[in-house]
Amino acid sequence: MKTRMFLFATTLMMMAAGAGFSSCAQSDGVLNPENGQQTSVKAKGHVKLSISPTPSVSSSTMQSRKASSSPALTRAALTAEGKVLTDLFIFDYDKETGTLLQVLHQTSDAEDFAEPDLTLDYGEHTLKVIATRSVSPTLLDAGGADWAVSDNVLTVVGESLPAVLTSTKTSDTFGAVQDITVGVGKQSASIALDRIVAQLVVAPTDVYPDDAGDITTSLNEYKAFSWQTFDVTEAAKNQRVYDASVNASKQNKSIAYYVLVPAEGYTSDVSFLVGRKGSDKPYADILVPGVKLERNKITTISGSFYHHQKGVSVTVEDAWNSEGNDYEI
Repeated sequence: MKTRMFLFATTLMMMAAGAGFSSCAQSDGVLNPENGQQTSVKAKGHVKLSISPTPSVSSSTMQSRKASSSPALTRAALTAEGKVLTDLFIFDYDKETGTLLQVLHQTSDAEDFAEPDLTLDYGEHTLKVIATRSVSPTLLDAGGADWAVSDNVLTVVGESLPAVLTSTKTSDTFGAVQDITVGVGKQSASIALDRIVAQLVVAPTDVYPDDAGDITTSLNEYKAFSWQTFDVTEAAKNQRVYDASVNASKQNKSIAYYVLVPAEGYTSDVSFLVGRKGSDKPYADILVPGVKLERNKITTISGSFYHHQKGVSVTVEDAWNSEGNDYEI
């Protein structure tokens, strides 16, 4: 009788051990030694990205530099209109929940710039991407404080989240939103970026005088880009100052500014204070009302700035995009 009870108990122990082994073998989790509970671990996959502006922007915007004796020349380069984009931001969101998971800020000296290999959780993702050559691009949180992230490191976000991207001076900038699915095996995805800025060109037609001073351009301008809406935030009055003395005695020297623009474009009054060096009496104070600014378009304001009189025509044209608008004041 004792032998039978021992065998029965042994059989039960073996069955229990087998069940436990089977449970562990089928689980996606790991055992937490502190509390003995199982913690879920998501499977991850690799996605190789290739990022470039849309083909209409430039015929050779993305290129891999040939290997040479200098290791720095083996990295990827991202250019638009022949000028290098210096910073790339990639935000990785869970597509279903909209939760921000990871952030990558790449600088142009990274070996895999614009061609990063991302490690992402299996499943559906939304990637939001911005490439720019603006001066000192900076991430801010919802309170306006700097949101620090290490360069060229894919960083998991915590409780504090980046809210907007801003800079000390806006320059050429591109963006895109793209959904991807991450699964088993090495994957790749190409992301084409669209220009999200307009260019405002100030083009005096007369000769710059020897005593030319600053030309101060004033307009309503968007200074930040929201990651949540993936569009610009509220506009504010801003001034751009150009030292025109460098063009003294010269003609046909224009001034170009890049401006962040909402998806639907916007209009702003643009004024110019045309300064005279060594004097508080300007050459002219010019107002151009209702100037339209649109993404991927160049708006040119031309005319006489140093011999300006009311009734002079100022033409606004578009060059990046074939469509155009003309204004007369």
